[in-house]
Amino acid sequence: MADIKTRKDYYKPTDFFVPSQPNPTERLGHGKKGDCVIRAYAHVFDVSWIEAFDILCERARRTYDVPNDDLNLIGYCEEHGHERQTYKAIKGQKRMTAEDFAKKHPEGKYLLRLANHMTACVNGKIYDSWNCGNSAVYTSYKIQ
Repeated sequence: MADIKTRKDYYKPTDFFVPSQPNPTERLGHGKKGDCVIRAYAHVFDVSWIEAFDILCERARRTYDVPNDDLNLIGYCEEHGHERQTYKAIKGQKRMTAEDFAKKHPEGKYLLRLANHMTACVNGKIYDSWNCGNSAVYTSYKIQ
C-alpha cells in the first residue's frame, strides 16, 4: 500500500510512482486541470500533451463527447483493439490498487481506469501528477 501520510506525500516519487506533468501550463502538485485522460494518453502513447489533446478532440468531435472524458479514451482503445481487462469486486476482498497493478506488471504500457480518475502505468511505474497508488483499479487497457 502506498505510504501516503500527508498531502506532500502525494507528489513524492516512490518505487512504483513517477511524478509527471506533461501539461506545460501546470506544475507538479499545483492546481487541478481535470485533464487526467489527456495526461494518461500522452504517457502511454509517448506523445506531447497537445498531441494527445488533438487526437482525443478528433474522436470527441465524431462522438459528441469531450476530449477528457474517460469514456472518450475507452472508446479510442476499443476502436484500436487494445486489450481490455476488468477487475470486479469480490465480496470480502479488497480491490486491486494501482500500486498493486504496477507491481504485477513490470513490463508493458497500460491505461488504468480508477475511481474518478485515469492514469498511465508504464513498465511497472505509474506516471501521473499525483500518487494515485491507493486507488482501486476498475479496468486496464494494454497498449500494443
